[in-house]
Amino acid sequence: MSLQKLPSLSVFFPCYNEEKNIPKMVKKLREVLPLVAKKYEIIIVEDGSTDKSAKVADALAAQDKLIRVIHHAHNMGYGMSLRSGIAAARYQWIFFTDGDLQFDLRELETFIPYVKDASVIIGYRLKRAEGKTRAFNAWLFKQLINMLFGIYVKDIDCAFKLIKTELLQSLPLQSSGACISAEFLYRLKCKGYTFIELPVHHYPRKYGVASGNKLVIIQKALWETLRLFLSLHLTKENAV
Repeated sequence: MSLQKLPSLSVFFPCYNEEKNIPKMVKKLREVLPLVAKKYEIIIVEDGSTDKSAKVADALAAQDKLIRVIHHAHNMGYGMSLRSGIAAARYQWIFFTDGDLQFDLRELETFIPYVKDASVIIGYRLKRAEGKTRAFNAWLFKQLINMLFGIYVKDIDCAFKLIKTELLQSLPLQSSGACISAEFLYRLKCKGYTFIELPVHHYPRKYGVASGNKLVIIQKALWETLRLFLSLHLTKENAV
């Protein structure tokens, strides 16, 4: 158990067609969050799912006043889901992860001792669980991000991040897709923040279907990355 607790914590997770994972995700959060925060809220960002995710999330929120649900009328993408979660957060710290149960939420406890030294604490996967193709695609994307933005963290897209809310809510984020993590890390770096990186375990998905390897998602991520680079560098936009 953590000896130190955060004064308040907003936790959110995006979900798209995760009807089987959502109840399990909430159950695990309700077990872990009292150990790491004095006050907390759980925000489910339901991204226009075509299964019963919306009904499942609403039913959980109706039973628990600590749960809120944000609904997207249609699927808007991972980046927009993160932006919705960030905007909705009401407490001092934000922790976000994915709704597919591929992380051990208990490892959030290992992050808490570092909040006295840093405002941005990010996880990196010790070993990705999605297979060689997905890992190779992620490695290529990381090389592109480093070449364009010079972020140089171990695992840009690891969905296990603890960051002060005011920092994220102050950023003029543009990305709607897979480039979102690279964008806010780059903007935070430009503001002078350094990152503490901690290892986390990654496990195979049990329910639902991952979409990150779809060609259309990869193409959108590449286009979004280049568009962001042009916006920030060639048009001389202030990154902060």
